Amino acid sequence: MASPPPSSGNDALRQAMALHRAGRLQEADERYAAVLRAEPRQAQALRLRGILARDTGHHELSLKLLRKAADAAPADPEPAAELGLSCLAAGYLQLAEAAFRKALARDPDSGKALANLGALLQYRGHAQAAIDCHRRVLELDPDDLEVRCNLATTLVEAGRGDEALVECDAALVVAPGEPGLLATKGAVLVGLGRHADAAPLLEAALEAGPDDMALINLGLARQALGQPGQAIAVLETAVRVNPDNARATADLTALLSAEGRSEAALRLSDDFLKRHPGERLVLASRGVALRDAGQAEQARALIDLERLVRISELPVPRGFTGIAEFNGQLATLLRGDPSLLASPLSKATRGGAQTGELDPDSSPILGAFRDTLNAELRTLVGELRREGFAGHPVMAWAAERWTLRLWGTLLAPGGHQLPHLHPLAWLSGVYYVEVPPGLGTDGALEFGEPPPGISARVGPERRRISATPGRLVVFPSWFWHRTLPFTQPGERISLAFDVMPLATGACSPGRPVVSRA
Repeated sequence: MASPPPSSGNDALRQAMALHRAGRLQEADERYAAVLRAEPRQAQALRLRGILARDTGHHELSLKLLRKAADAAPADPEPAAELGLSCLAAGYLQLAEAAFRKALARDPDSGKALANLGALLQYRGHAQAAIDCHRRVLELDPDDLEVRCNLATTLVEAGRGDEALVECDAALVVAPGEPGLLATKGAVLVGLGRHADAAPLLEAALEAGPDDMALINLGLARQALGQPGQAIAVLETAVRVNPDNARATADLTALLSAEGRSEAALRLSDDFLKRHPGERLVLASRGVALRDAGQAEQARALIDLERLVRISELPVPRGFTGIAEFNGQLATLLRGDPSLLASPLSKATRGGAQTGELDPDSSPILGAFRDTLNAELRTLVGELRREGFAGHPVMAWAAERWTLRLWGTLLAPGGHQLPHLHPLAWLSGVYYVEVPPGLGTDGALEFGEPPPGISARVGPERRRISATPGRLVVFPSWFWHRTLPFTQPGERISLAFDVMPLATGACSPGRPVVSRA
Protein backbone atom coordinates (compact mmCIF):
# COMPACT_ATOMS: atom_id res chain seq x y z
CA MET A 1 0.00 0.00 0.00
CA ALA A 2 1.27 3.46 -0.84
CA SER A 3 2.53 5.71 1.96
CA PRO A 4 0.03 8.27 3.26
CA PRO A 5 0.24 11.64 1.53
CA PRO A 6 2.44 14.23 3.22
CA SER A 7 0.81 16.52 5.76
CA SER A 8 1.82 18.51 8.75
CA GLY A 9 2.84 16.46 11.78
CA ASN A 10 -0.18 17.49 13.82
CA ASP A 11 -2.60 16.81 10.97
CA ALA A 12 -1.08 13.39 10.33
CA LEU A 13 -1.26 12.48 14.01
CA ARG A 14 -4.90 13.58 14.20
CA GLN A 15 -5.68 11.48 11.14
CA ALA A 16 -3.96 8.46 12.69
CA MET A 17 -5.89 8.90 15.92
CA ALA A 18 -9.21 9.17 14.03
CA LEU A 19 -8.44 5.99 12.12
CA HIS A 20 -7.46 4.28 15.38
CA ARG A 21 -10.76 5.27 17.03
CA ALA A 22 -12.68 4.08 13.97
CA GLY A 23 -11.07 0.63 14.20
CA ARG A 24 -9.16 1.01 10.93
CA LEU A 25 -6.04 -0.30 12.61
CA GLN A 26 -3.76 -1.05 9.68
CA GLU A 27 -4.32 2.40 8.23
CA ALA A 28 -3.85 3.96 11.65
CA ASP A 29 -0.57 2.11 12.12
CA GLU A 30 0.67 3.36 8.75
CA ARG A 31 -0.21 6.93 9.69
CA TYR A 32 1.55 6.64 13.06
CA ALA A 33 4.59 5.21 11.26
CA ALA A 34 4.59 8.16 8.83
CA VAL A 35 4.51 10.61 11.74
CA LEU A 36 7.43 8.82 13.36
CA ARG A 37 9.49 8.78 10.17
CA ALA A 38 9.22 12.54 10.14
CA GLU A 39 9.65 12.95 13.90
CA PRO A 40 11.12 9.80 15.52
CA ARG A 41 10.72 11.07 19.10
CA GLN A 42 7.09 12.22 18.82
CA ALA A 43 5.99 10.90 22.21
CA GLN A 44 2.25 10.76 21.58
CA ALA A 45 2.67 8.91 18.29
CA LEU A 46 5.07 6.45 19.93
CA ARG A 47 2.62 5.85 22.78
CA LEU A 48 -0.47 5.42 20.60
CA ARG A 49 1.29 3.20 18.09
CA GLY A 50 2.61 1.13 21.02
CA ILE A 51 -0.94 0.70 22.33
CA LEU A 52 -2.14 -0.30 18.87
CA ALA A 53 0.66 -2.86 18.56
CA ARG A 54 -0.29 -4.37 21.92
CA ASP A 55 -3.97 -4.54 20.99
CA THR A 56 -3.13 -6.40 17.77
CA GLY A 57 -0.84 -8.92 19.51
CA HIS A 58 2.52 -7.46 18.42
CA HIS A 59 3.90 -7.31 21.93
CA GLU A 60 7.62 -6.97 21.25
CA LEU A 61 6.97 -4.04 18.90
CA SER A 62 4.70 -2.51 21.54
CA LEU A 63 7.45 -2.77 24.15
CA LYS A 64 9.97 -1.14 21.83
CA LEU A 65 7.67 1.77 20.99
CA LEU A 66 6.53 2.40 24.55
CA ARG A 67 10.08 2.37 25.90
CA LYS A 68 10.90 5.07 23.37
CA ALA A 69 7.75 6.97 24.34
CA ALA A 70 8.68 6.85 28.03
CA ASP A 71 12.16 8.16 27.23
CA ALA A 72 10.81 10.88 24.95
CA ALA A 73 8.43 12.20 27.66
CA PRO A 74 10.36 11.78 30.93
CA ALA A 75 7.83 13.66 33.06
CA ASP A 76 4.69 11.97 31.69
CA PRO A 77 3.41 8.89 33.59
CA GLU A 78 1.21 7.66 30.72
CA PRO A 79 3.86 6.01 28.50
CA ALA A 80 5.37 4.18 31.48
CA ALA A 81 1.93 3.01 32.61
CA GLU A 82 1.17 1.75 29.12
CA LEU A 83 4.58 0.08 28.99
CA GLY A 84 3.57 -1.80 32.14
CA LEU A 85 0.42 -3.06 30.42
CA SER A 86 2.42 -4.26 27.43
CA CYS A 87 4.90 -6.04 29.70
CA LEU A 88 1.93 -7.82 31.28
CA ALA A 89 0.57 -8.82 27.88
CA ALA A 90 3.95 -10.27 26.93
CA GLY A 91 4.32 -12.13 30.23
CA TYR A 92 7.12 -10.01 31.72
CA LEU A 93 5.64 -9.49 35.17
CA GLN A 94 8.69 -8.05 36.91
CA LEU A 95 9.27 -5.58 34.09
CA ALA A 96 5.60 -4.63 34.32
CA GLU A 97 5.97 -3.83 38.00
CA ALA A 98 9.06 -1.73 37.31
CA ALA A 99 7.19 0.21 34.61
CA PHE A 100 4.21 0.93 36.87
CA ARG A 101 6.56 2.11 39.60
CA LYS A 102 8.32 4.38 37.12
CA ALA A 103 4.94 5.90 36.22
CA LEU A 104 4.23 6.47 39.91
CA ALA A 105 7.62 8.08 40.41
CA ARG A 106 6.53 10.59 37.77
CA ASP A 107 3.06 11.03 39.26
CA PRO A 108 2.25 9.38 42.62
CA ASP A 109 -1.45 9.97 41.96
CA SER A 110 -1.61 8.17 38.61
CA GLY A 111 -4.80 6.15 39.01
CA LYS A 112 -3.97 3.94 36.04
CA ALA A 113 -0.55 2.98 37.39
CA LEU A 114 -1.82 2.47 40.96
CA ALA A 115 -4.78 0.33 39.90
CA ASN A 116 -2.73 -1.87 37.61
CA LEU A 117 0.14 -2.17 40.07
CA GLY A 118 -2.37 -3.26 42.70
CA ALA A 119 -3.85 -5.89 40.36
CA LEU A 120 -0.36 -7.15 39.51
CA LEU A 121 0.76 -7.34 43.14
CA GLN A 122 -2.43 -9.21 43.99
CA TYR A 123 -1.76 -11.69 41.20
CA ARG A 124 1.83 -12.19 42.40
CA GLY A 125 0.76 -12.91 45.97
CA HIS A 126 1.91 -9.66 47.58
CA ALA A 127 -1.37 -9.18 49.39
CA GLN A 128 -0.55 -6.33 51.76
CA ALA A 129 1.21 -4.29 49.09
CA ALA A 130 -1.77 -4.84 46.79
CA ILE A 131 -4.18 -3.75 49.53
CA ASP A 132 -2.16 -0.57 50.00
CA CYS A 133 -2.39 0.20 46.26
CA HIS A 134 -6.12 -0.47 46.14
CA ARG A 135 -6.75 1.76 49.15
CA ARG A 136 -4.68 4.56 47.61
CA VAL A 137 -6.78 4.42 44.43
CA LEU A 138 -9.94 4.61 46.52
CA GLU A 139 -8.60 7.66 48.36
CA LEU A 140 -8.33 9.34 44.95
CA ASP A 141 -11.65 7.98 43.64
CA PRO A 142 -13.94 6.46 46.31
CA ASP A 143 -16.50 5.50 43.66
CA ASP A 144 -14.14 3.24 41.69
CA LEU A 145 -16.18 0.06 42.09
CA GLU A 146 -13.80 -2.13 40.13
CA VAL A 147 -10.91 -1.37 42.46
CA ARG A 148 -13.14 -1.81 45.50
CA CYS A 149 -13.98 -5.28 44.20
CA ASN A 150 -10.26 -5.98 43.75
CA LEU A 151 -9.68 -4.81 47.31
CA ALA A 152 -12.36 -7.16 48.62
CA THR A 153 -10.90 -10.20 46.87
CA THR A 154 -7.38 -9.32 48.06
CA LEU A 155 -8.58 -9.00 51.63
CA VAL A 156 -10.07 -12.49 51.40
CA GLU A 157 -6.75 -13.84 50.12
CA ALA A 158 -5.05 -12.18 53.10
CA GLY A 159 -7.44 -13.92 55.51
CA ARG A 160 -9.37 -10.74 56.31
CA GLY A 161 -12.82 -11.87 55.24
CA ASP A 162 -14.81 -9.55 57.49
CA GLU A 163 -13.04 -6.51 56.01
CA ALA A 164 -13.72 -7.85 52.52
CA LEU A 165 -17.45 -8.00 53.21
CA VAL A 166 -17.35 -4.42 54.56
CA GLU A 167 -15.84 -3.28 51.26
CA CYS A 168 -18.50 -5.16 49.27
CA ASP A 169 -21.28 -3.58 51.31
CA ALA A 170 -19.74 -0.12 50.93
CA ALA A 171 -19.73 -0.57 47.17
CA LEU A 172 -23.34 -1.78 47.19
CA VAL A 173 -24.37 1.39 49.03
CA VAL A 174 -22.98 3.39 46.09
CA ALA A 175 -24.51 1.09 43.46
CA PRO A 176 -27.30 -1.04 44.97
CA GLY A 177 -28.00 -4.19 43.01
CA GLU A 178 -25.09 -3.71 40.60
CA PRO A 179 -24.54 -7.23 39.17
CA GLY A 180 -20.75 -7.13 39.27
CA LEU A 181 -20.78 -6.13 42.94
CA LEU A 182 -23.29 -8.83 43.82
CA ALA A 183 -21.13 -11.36 42.00
CA THR A 184 -18.04 -10.16 43.86
CA LYS A 185 -19.71 -10.43 47.26
CA GLY A 186 -20.97 -13.87 46.29
CA ALA A 187 -17.44 -14.90 45.34
CA VAL A 188 -16.10 -13.56 48.64
CA LEU A 189 -18.68 -15.59 50.54
CA VAL A 190 -17.80 -18.71 48.54
CA GLY A 191 -14.15 -18.13 49.43
CA LEU A 192 -15.15 -17.92 53.09
CA GLY A 193 -17.13 -21.14 52.87
CA ARG A 194 -20.47 -19.39 53.43
CA HIS A 195 -22.17 -21.08 50.51
CA ALA A 196 -25.77 -20.69 51.68
CA ASP A 197 -25.26 -16.92 51.93
CA ALA A 198 -23.45 -16.77 48.59
CA ALA A 199 -26.02 -18.57 46.44
CA PRO A 200 -28.86 -15.97 46.51
CA LEU A 201 -26.42 -13.13 45.81
CA LEU A 202 -24.98 -14.94 42.81
CA GLU A 203 -28.45 -15.73 41.53
CA ALA A 204 -29.40 -12.07 41.88
CA ALA A 205 -26.28 -11.07 39.95
CA LEU A 206 -27.22 -13.48 37.16
CA GLU A 207 -30.68 -11.97 36.75
CA ALA A 208 -29.00 -9.23 34.70
CA GLY A 209 -27.62 -11.81 32.28
CA PRO A 210 -25.30 -14.80 32.17
CA ASP A 211 -21.77 -14.37 33.46
CA ASP A 212 -19.48 -17.38 33.36
CA MET A 213 -17.51 -16.57 36.53
CA ALA A 214 -20.64 -15.91 38.59
CA LEU A 215 -22.04 -19.19 37.27
CA ILE A 216 -18.86 -21.04 38.27
CA ASN A 217 -19.09 -19.68 41.81
CA LEU A 218 -22.77 -20.56 41.98
CA GLY A 219 -21.86 -24.06 40.82
CA LEU A 220 -19.32 -24.32 43.63
CA ALA A 221 -21.93 -23.15 46.14
CA ARG A 222 -24.56 -25.60 44.90
CA GLN A 223 -22.11 -28.46 45.02
CA ALA A 224 -20.99 -27.57 48.55
CA LEU A 225 -24.64 -27.42 49.61
CA GLY A 226 -25.15 -31.00 48.44
CA GLN A 227 -27.06 -30.10 45.28
CA PRO A 228 -25.07 -31.77 42.48
CA GLY A 229 -27.93 -31.72 39.98
CA GLN A 230 -28.35 -27.98 40.34
CA ALA A 231 -24.57 -27.50 40.21
CA ILE A 232 -24.40 -29.42 36.92
CA ALA A 233 -27.22 -27.34 35.42
CA VAL A 234 -25.46 -24.12 36.45
CA LEU A 235 -22.11 -25.24 35.00
CA GLU A 236 -23.73 -26.39 31.77
CA THR A 237 -25.00 -22.84 31.42
CA ALA A 238 -21.49 -21.50 32.12
CA VAL A 239 -20.05 -23.69 29.37
CA ARG A 240 -22.71 -22.53 26.92
CA VAL A 241 -22.00 -18.90 27.83
CA ASN A 242 -18.26 -19.36 27.36
CA PRO A 243 -17.23 -22.68 25.78
CA ASP A 244 -13.58 -21.67 26.20
CA ASN A 245 -13.69 -21.22 29.97
CA ALA A 246 -11.37 -23.96 31.26
CA ARG A 247 -12.53 -23.71 34.85
CA ALA A 248 -16.19 -24.18 33.91
CA THR A 249 -15.33 -27.15 31.69
CA ALA A 250 -13.07 -28.75 34.30
CA ASP A 251 -15.61 -28.37 37.10
CA LEU A 252 -18.41 -29.74 34.93
CA THR A 253 -16.24 -32.67 33.79
CA ALA A 254 -15.51 -33.61 37.40
CA LEU A 255 -19.16 -33.31 38.47
CA LEU A 256 -20.48 -35.35 35.54
CA SER A 257 -17.93 -38.06 36.31
CA ALA A 258 -18.83 -38.08 40.01
CA GLU A 259 -22.48 -38.53 39.08
CA GLY A 260 -21.65 -41.56 36.93
CA ARG A 261 -22.01 -39.76 33.61
CA SER A 262 -18.57 -40.80 32.38
CA GLU A 263 -19.36 -40.67 28.67
CA ALA A 264 -20.55 -37.07 28.89
CA ALA A 265 -17.56 -36.09 31.05
CA LEU A 266 -15.04 -37.58 28.64
CA ARG A 267 -16.76 -36.13 25.58
CA LEU A 268 -16.83 -32.66 27.16
CA SER A 269 -13.16 -32.71 28.13
CA ASP A 270 -12.07 -34.23 24.82
CA ASP A 271 -13.90 -31.57 22.80
CA PHE A 272 -12.30 -28.82 24.89
CA LEU A 273 -8.79 -30.25 24.62
CA LYS A 274 -9.08 -30.51 20.85
CA ARG A 275 -9.56 -26.74 20.81
CA HIS A 276 -7.12 -26.00 23.66
CA PRO A 277 -4.43 -28.71 23.79
CA GLY A 278 -2.63 -28.95 27.11
CA GLU A 279 -5.15 -26.94 29.17
CA ARG A 280 -4.15 -27.85 32.70
CA LEU A 281 -7.44 -27.71 34.63
CA VAL A 282 -9.22 -29.81 32.01
CA LEU A 283 -6.39 -32.35 31.80
CA ALA A 284 -6.57 -32.85 35.58
CA SER A 285 -10.34 -33.39 35.52
CA ARG A 286 -10.06 -35.68 32.51
CA GLY A 287 -7.57 -37.85 34.39
CA VAL A 288 -10.13 -38.34 37.17
CA ALA A 289 -12.89 -39.02 34.64
CA LEU A 290 -10.79 -41.63 32.83
CA ARG A 291 -10.21 -43.57 36.07
CA ASP A 292 -13.89 -43.34 36.98
CA ALA A 293 -14.76 -44.69 33.53
CA GLY A 294 -12.53 -47.73 34.09
CA GLN A 295 -9.89 -46.54 31.64
CA ALA A 296 -6.95 -46.88 34.01
CA GLU A 297 -4.28 -47.25 31.32
CA GLN A 298 -5.42 -44.10 29.51
CA ALA A 299 -5.43 -42.24 32.81
CA ARG A 300 -1.94 -43.49 33.60
CA ALA A 301 -0.66 -42.43 30.19
CA LEU A 302 -2.02 -38.94 30.79
CA ILE A 303 -0.84 -38.65 34.40
CA ASP A 304 2.33 -40.73 34.40
CA LEU A 305 3.58 -40.26 37.93
CA GLU A 306 6.62 -42.47 37.43
CA ARG A 307 8.04 -41.03 34.22
CA LEU A 308 6.85 -37.43 34.34
CA VAL A 309 7.70 -36.58 37.95
CA ARG A 310 11.45 -36.00 37.80
CA ILE A 311 13.75 -36.04 40.83
CA SER A 312 17.33 -34.78 40.85
CA GLU A 313 19.85 -32.97 42.99
CA LEU A 314 20.38 -29.29 42.21
CA PRO A 315 23.99 -28.59 41.14
CA VAL A 316 25.80 -26.10 43.36
CA PRO A 317 24.93 -22.66 41.96
CA ARG A 318 27.79 -20.55 40.71
CA GLY A 319 29.40 -18.42 43.40
CA PHE A 320 28.80 -20.86 46.28
CA THR A 321 31.25 -23.37 47.74
CA GLY A 322 28.65 -26.03 48.43
CA ILE A 323 24.94 -26.74 48.57
CA ALA A 324 24.85 -26.34 52.37
CA GLU A 325 26.17 -22.78 52.12
CA PHE A 326 23.67 -21.98 49.38
CA ASN A 327 20.73 -23.48 51.29
CA GLY A 328 21.67 -21.63 54.48
CA GLN A 329 21.66 -18.25 52.72
CA LEU A 330 18.47 -19.08 50.84
CA ALA A 331 16.69 -20.09 54.07
CA THR A 332 17.69 -16.81 55.70
CA LEU A 333 16.40 -14.85 52.71
CA LEU A 334 13.03 -16.65 52.71
CA ARG A 335 12.54 -16.28 56.47
CA GLY A 336 13.06 -12.53 56.17
CA ASP A 337 10.92 -11.87 53.10
CA PRO A 338 8.41 -9.09 53.86
CA SER A 339 5.65 -10.67 51.76
CA LEU A 340 5.37 -13.77 54.00
CA LEU A 341 1.71 -14.42 54.79
CA ALA A 342 0.47 -17.03 57.25
CA SER A 343 -1.85 -19.66 55.70
CA PRO A 344 -3.14 -17.44 52.84
CA LEU A 345 -6.72 -18.44 52.11
CA SER A 346 -6.29 -18.50 48.33
CA LYS A 347 -3.22 -20.76 48.54
CA ALA A 348 -2.70 -24.36 49.61
CA THR A 349 -0.44 -23.64 52.60
CA ARG A 350 -1.84 -24.41 56.06
CA GLY A 351 0.08 -24.27 59.34
CA GLY A 352 2.84 -22.22 57.83
CA ALA A 353 3.57 -19.17 55.70
CA GLN A 354 4.12 -18.43 52.04
CA THR A 355 5.90 -15.57 50.33
CA GLY A 356 4.55 -13.66 47.40
CA GLU A 357 6.27 -14.08 44.07
CA LEU A 358 10.00 -13.46 44.36
CA ASP A 359 12.08 -11.44 41.90
CA PRO A 360 15.23 -13.38 40.92
CA ASP A 361 16.95 -10.10 40.03
CA SER A 362 16.44 -8.77 43.56
CA SER A 363 19.07 -11.03 45.11
CA PRO A 364 22.27 -12.80 44.00
CA ILE A 365 20.98 -15.93 45.76
CA LEU A 366 17.73 -16.02 43.82
CA GLY A 367 19.52 -15.07 40.61
CA ALA A 368 21.94 -17.98 41.07
CA PHE A 369 19.04 -20.34 41.71
CA ARG A 370 17.23 -19.13 38.58
CA ASP A 371 20.27 -19.61 36.37
CA THR A 372 21.00 -23.09 37.75
CA LEU A 373 17.36 -24.14 37.52
CA ASN A 374 17.03 -22.90 33.94
CA ALA A 375 20.00 -25.05 32.92
CA GLU A 376 18.39 -28.09 34.58
CA LEU A 377 15.07 -27.36 32.88
CA ARG A 378 16.67 -27.12 29.45
CA THR A 379 18.23 -30.55 30.04
CA LEU A 380 14.90 -31.97 31.21
CA VAL A 381 12.97 -30.65 28.20
CA GLY A 382 15.52 -32.29 25.89
CA GLU A 383 15.13 -35.58 27.77
CA LEU A 384 11.35 -35.47 27.47
CA ARG A 385 11.61 -35.05 23.70
CA ARG A 386 14.14 -37.88 23.37
CA GLU A 387 11.99 -40.18 25.52
CA GLY A 388 8.99 -39.91 23.23
CA PHE A 389 6.91 -37.26 24.99
CA ALA A 390 6.97 -34.78 22.10
CA GLY A 391 3.31 -35.56 21.33
CA HIS A 392 2.21 -35.84 24.97
CA PRO A 393 0.13 -33.06 26.56
CA VAL A 394 3.13 -32.26 28.78
CA MET A 395 4.72 -30.65 25.73
CA ALA A 396 1.64 -28.79 24.50
CA TRP A 397 2.93 -25.57 26.10
CA ALA A 398 6.59 -26.23 25.34
CA ALA A 399 8.60 -23.17 24.41
CA GLU A 400 12.23 -22.31 23.87
CA ARG A 401 11.83 -19.21 26.07
CA TRP A 402 10.20 -18.95 29.46
CA THR A 403 10.16 -17.00 32.67
CA LEU A 404 10.08 -18.42 36.19
CA ARG A 405 7.67 -17.58 38.96
CA LEU A 406 9.25 -18.35 42.36
CA TRP A 407 7.83 -18.35 45.88
CA GLY A 408 8.87 -19.76 49.22
CA THR A 409 6.93 -21.90 51.69
CA LEU A 410 7.80 -22.29 55.37
CA LEU A 411 5.93 -24.99 57.29
CA ALA A 412 5.96 -25.51 61.07
CA PRO A 413 5.20 -28.87 62.76
CA GLY A 414 1.70 -29.90 61.75
CA GLY A 415 1.89 -27.70 58.67
CA HIS A 416 1.04 -29.03 55.25
CA GLN A 417 -0.25 -28.11 51.83
CA LEU A 418 -3.71 -29.00 50.60
CA PRO A 419 -4.16 -30.84 47.28
CA HIS A 420 -3.72 -28.38 44.44
CA LEU A 421 -2.31 -27.88 40.98
CA HIS A 422 -0.78 -24.95 39.10
CA PRO A 423 -3.29 -24.04 36.38
CA LEU A 424 -1.30 -21.30 34.64
CA ALA A 425 2.09 -22.93 34.11
CA TRP A 426 3.68 -25.44 31.76
CA LEU A 427 5.93 -27.20 34.29
CA SER A 428 6.09 -26.74 38.04
CA GLY A 429 8.41 -27.90 40.75
CA VAL A 430 9.90 -27.53 44.18
CA TYR A 431 13.39 -27.28 45.63
CA TYR A 432 13.98 -28.29 49.24
CA VAL A 433 16.03 -25.81 51.22
CA GLU A 434 15.78 -27.01 54.82
CA VAL A 435 13.88 -29.79 56.60
CA PRO A 436 13.76 -30.97 60.23
CA PRO A 437 16.22 -33.78 61.05
CA GLY A 438 14.81 -37.28 60.64
CA LEU A 439 11.83 -36.17 58.58
CA GLY A 440 11.64 -39.35 56.51
CA THR A 441 8.25 -39.85 54.84
CA ASP A 442 6.63 -37.32 57.18
CA GLY A 443 6.24 -34.05 55.35
CA ALA A 444 6.56 -35.85 52.01
CA LEU A 445 5.32 -34.49 48.71
CA GLU A 446 2.47 -36.70 47.49
CA PHE A 447 1.07 -36.78 43.96
CA GLY A 448 -2.32 -38.04 42.81
CA GLU A 449 -4.90 -37.04 45.43
CA PRO A 450 -7.42 -34.47 44.12
CA PRO A 451 -8.99 -31.92 46.47
CA PRO A 452 -12.11 -32.85 48.46
CA GLY A 453 -14.33 -30.90 46.06
CA ILE A 454 -13.61 -33.50 43.36
CA SER A 455 -15.55 -36.64 44.27
CA ALA A 456 -13.70 -39.36 42.40
CA ARG A 457 -15.45 -42.73 42.36
CA VAL A 458 -12.17 -44.58 41.79
CA GLY A 459 -9.20 -43.86 44.03
CA PRO A 460 -6.13 -42.31 42.37
CA GLU A 461 -2.67 -43.71 41.93
CA ARG A 462 -0.22 -41.99 44.28
CA ARG A 463 3.47 -41.33 44.53
CA ARG A 464 5.31 -39.97 47.57
CA ILE A 465 8.67 -38.21 47.50
CA SER A 466 10.57 -37.37 50.67
CA ALA A 467 11.72 -33.81 51.26
CA THR A 468 15.52 -33.75 51.34
CA PRO A 469 17.71 -30.61 51.32
CA GLY A 470 19.12 -30.08 47.84
CA ARG A 471 16.44 -32.18 46.13
CA LEU A 472 14.71 -30.79 43.04
CA VAL A 473 11.36 -32.17 41.85
CA VAL A 474 9.83 -31.12 38.51
CA PHE A 475 6.43 -32.21 37.20
CA PRO A 476 3.63 -31.25 34.78
CA SER A 477 1.64 -28.42 36.28
CA TRP A 478 -1.71 -30.23 36.10
CA PHE A 479 -0.65 -33.05 38.46
CA TRP A 480 -2.57 -32.84 41.74
CA HIS A 481 -0.15 -32.73 44.66
CA ARG A 482 -0.09 -32.03 48.38
CA THR A 483 2.34 -32.29 51.28
CA LEU A 484 1.81 -34.46 54.32
CA PRO A 485 2.01 -33.00 57.83
CA PHE A 486 4.98 -33.69 60.08
CA THR A 487 5.53 -33.54 63.85
CA GLN A 488 9.31 -33.17 64.13
CA PRO A 489 10.50 -29.84 65.56
CA GLY A 490 11.92 -27.42 63.04
CA GLU A 491 10.94 -25.80 59.76
CA ARG A 492 10.34 -27.37 56.39
CA ILE A 493 11.47 -24.70 53.90
CA SER A 494 11.04 -25.03 50.16
CA LEU A 495 11.21 -22.86 47.07
CA ALA A 496 8.46 -23.60 44.54
CA PHE A 497 8.39 -22.48 40.92
CA ASP A 498 6.27 -22.33 37.79
CA VAL A 499 7.72 -22.36 34.28
CA MET A 500 5.79 -19.80 32.22
CA PRO A 501 6.33 -20.03 28.44
CA LEU A 502 7.05 -16.93 26.43
CA ALA A 503 6.18 -16.62 22.76
CA THR A 504 7.22 -13.55 20.77
CA GLY A 505 4.14 -11.73 19.50
CA ALA A 506 1.72 -13.85 21.50
CA CYS A 507 0.28 -13.69 24.97
CA SER A 508 1.84 -16.03 27.45
CA PRO A 509 -0.55 -17.86 29.77
CA GLY A 510 -1.26 -16.57 33.17
CA ARG A 511 -0.92 -12.82 32.88
CA PRO A 512 -3.04 -11.01 35.43
CA VAL A 513 -6.28 -9.32 34.54
CA VAL A 514 -5.40 -5.67 34.88
CA SER A 515 -7.77 -3.23 36.43
CA ARG A 516 -7.89 -0.72 33.61
CA ALA A 517 -6.25 0.27 30.35
